Amino acid sequence: MKLSAFLVATFFALTLVACGKPTAPESASSEGYGTTHEGKPAEGRNELQE
Repeated sequence: MKLSAFLVATFFALTLVACGKPTAPESASSEGYGTTHEGKPAEGRNELQE
């Protein structure tokens, strides 16, 4: 019982280390806002409302 609890705790700790923490963009500029990851204007439901 103790061994299985230790293994589960170790697995959980290694998972947290491997996944890391969420990251945000370095700058919060709105230069690419409303564009796709390729820099093209968004189309359809993702298009900016004017």
